Amino acid sequence: MRRTDAVILMTAMVGLMVLGTAGLASAAKVVVEAESYYTIQPSMAKAASQVASGGAYIHIPLRRPHGTTEGAPSDTGHTTYRITIPEAGSYTFWGRAHWYDGCGNSFFLRIGDKPNVVFGNNGTYQRWHWVRGPRVTLNKGTVTIRIQNREDGAKLDQFLLTTNARYVPVQAEKETRQYITRP
Repeated sequence: MRRTDAVILMTAMVGLMVLGTAGLASAAKVVVEAESYYTIQPSMAKAASQVASGGAYIHIPLRRPHGTTEGAPSDTGHTTYRITIPEAGSYTFWGRAHWYDGCGNSFFLRIGDKPNVVFGNNGTYQRWHWVRGPRVTLNKGTVTIRIQNREDGAKLDQFLLTTNARYVPVQAEKETRQYITRP
């Protein structure tokens, strides 16, 4: 390979790397502590924790006896959030959850005017972990997110929305307070 060909190839590779990095850097991401809700309706509750990000989380209190089969929620307990979406795009919802068991591992989730979906139902129990939710198209501006009672024993520490479809959170994230409306 001639020296000029090598320089051209190297320049092209650096250019592609810069473009790839710029695409990731420009991805929009909104991170919300679950206790930063706009409204809360019982039986959904807030609880303190030394292991939850921000020192608190929301949850559907565990009832005794705890169900052994999935069924309709016993009430309409929920939280709502008013979030500013910084740019229009397709966003993936992620939630940092702690599931009690197979009958305490989900919430209903409603993002804006989209239909309710079941969020959760994965098989990781008794520890905080990230769970992938739906991918939704959102406009720039304010959107309301509702997390509703589905199964007792379910906990939520944080959630995030990102336009980067390949992003997978690993640890607790830093809240982006500038995108959260509080009452």
